[in-house]
Amino acid sequence: MAPRRPFRCSLLLICLLILTGCGAPSDAGAQGAGQASASASAPAAVPSAASASAAASPDPRPTPASSRGPARNVPPPALPEVAKQNTAEGFEAFTQYWFDVATYAFEASSGNELRHISASDCKVCSAYATDIDRIADAAGWAQGPAWNISGFKSNMIRDPLGQVIGYFILDESPSYVFSAEGEPRSSRKGGNSGNAKAAYASFHDGRWVMRQLGQA
Repeated sequence: MAPRRPFRCSLLLICLLILTGCGAPSDAGAQGAGQASASASAPAAVPSAASASAAASPDPRPTPASSRGPARNVPPPALPEVAKQNTAEGFEAFTQYWFDVATYAFEASSGNELRHISASDCKVCSAYATDIDRIADAAGWAQGPAWNISGFKSNMIRDPLGQVIGYFILDESPSYVFSAEGEPRSSRKGGNSGNAKAAYASFHDGRWVMRQLGQA
């Protein structure tokens, strides 16, 4: 997905979990002198509640997305304290945070966090979120990409809409798309074109909201 134009990527997501359990019966018999023999079967052994619960519990450890499966139990990125400030440093930290959330959204197939920090009329943001919805619907998954911004600059001058613009260079990691069956469908080498990118954002009620992304 090249963030230079609509930053889009068509991706897929899958999860599966299998669980089995069983118990074994036992027999007991008794025979009295001069009488017919008799036997009785003991009831089947019943697994304890603790063992059944342990067998049914999925692995709670955070597992990043890989060629073997989608991300599991990975928490969303935490918003840095500096990203809560209405300053150039806060704007830069928020922009990096937005891309971190985008990476999380693609790998976890959850666009809720990305929508929360994006304006409803942000075309690139909406395109990302739509692709993320397709991941969940298609039951495949993605590994990457991760993005890193550098050389961020903003004069923090607000336009009539109350938004400011920041310029930066964007590095993209390699990324992969897998089908629901785990087959590789596409990949990108990532890299850096050297062309500056632009982020438009506004600060209201103590938080930043991304309003648009694209070429500088």
